[in-house]
Amino acid sequence: MSKADAVDATTGAGTFDERAAKALTESMTVLDNRTFGDLRDEEFLVVTPTGSYRVDAIADTCDCPDALHRAPDEGCKHRLRVALARGERPIPGWADRSAIDEQLGQHLAASPRIATADGRTEVFEQ
Repeated sequence: MSKADAVDATTGAGTFDERAAKALTESMTVLDNRTFGDLRDEEFLVVTPTGSYRVDAIADTCDCPDALHRAPDEGCKHRLRVALARGERPIPGWADRSAIDEQLGQHLAASPRIATADGRTEVFEQ
């Protein structure tokens, strides 16, 4: 079973598709202009084992092939990773914490957030 399978969209409320599961579980490092000086405000570099991609959070764009050629409604996994890492999109409370990439939010000032049973969110601590 892959780590993405451990964050199955069918086990909890709301929408959490395969791209979102990959964004949460695959090895990715998100850098902002504090850690990578060649970026503007609200622009991020997402470094993966297979390449690096620029995400513009204001324009909601990414320069990866998935975003450029398929343009998924919820965004590519890199855009989703930025949203998860910054706490803009909460991690579902039902997600298997051990499956979540340990690098999530490591290099950003903002913190990932996880949904709680009472409908609020809290800072995600791994």
